[in-house]
Amino acid sequence: MSEAGVGVGAGTGVDVHVYRVPATPECPEEWRDAVAVSGDRRAFALCDGASSAFRAGPWARLLAREYVTEGPDHSPESLVHWVDRCREKWSEREAERRKGNAAAAVMGADGQETHRRPADFWLEDAEARGVAKATFLGMRLRPAPEGWSFEAVAVGDSCLLHLRGDALLRAFPLGDAALFGSHPDLLSAAEPLAADRIHHYQGRLDGQDTVLLVSDALAETLLTHGHTGAGPGAAAWWQVVRQVDEPAFERLVTELRAARAIERDDTTMIRIRPRPEH
Repeated sequence: MSEAGVGVGAGTGVDVHVYRVPATPECPEEWRDAVAVSGDRRAFALCDGASSAFRAGPWARLLAREYVTEGPDHSPESLVHWVDRCREKWSEREAERRKGNAAAAVMGADGQETHRRPADFWLEDAEARGVAKATFLGMRLRPAPEGWSFEAVAVGDSCLLHLRGDALLRAFPLGDAALFGSHPDLLSAAEPLAADRIHHYQGRLDGQDTVLLVSDALAETLLTHGHTGAGPGAAAWWQVVRQVDEPAFERLVTELRAARAIERDDTTMIRIRPRPEH
């Protein structure tokens, strides 16, 4: 299972690449997006930790990792139970982490052991009242008699973009840039998931297809400029993301930010496409 990196690889009939640009390049440790790819390149997850939530990045990473390793099926009941298990693991790990971060014992001036709160105790107090939250997008790929079939599930505004050549076939779960907002649906570490919040999509891939799993800021920009009614320039956007490599992706995001054409947020893309048959 791979969690990050570029050029995750090929080997099962598909090429997979992961591209990432932090919201603040000089502070990559603040990264809140999470990506996971199974070792056989059949399961993929992209989760975007909410910027307003404490510990959102670690929660997003747990969701992504558990999806590709635990392998829940996509029935509503299975996904609801899977989220419950993730929440249980999160609670256990957070309890251990907080125990380890308890007030440190120090020696006082009189040589006696005393206890004091860490200098950033206010942050821990606020964190204790906060709840980790993240969007979730998962996809599973399966061989089909002709090409590949796939299933995707989503909660929130991380998007799957299904391309055929240089044209958009389907955007999921949001199909229009106007649908993005500042309060997306989120998976909470403190609340069970209601089945009616889960979105489902099924599709097939042929040799001309590409699937992109993208975080919200990039998805909104691509749907703004690449939708079917955007005119002849729409195809150029899809051509770029179909062919982009790591340096070109970083330049693209940097230029979009400079032009204020994309929100300054962690920007992530997983590109999945069938390998040509020889």
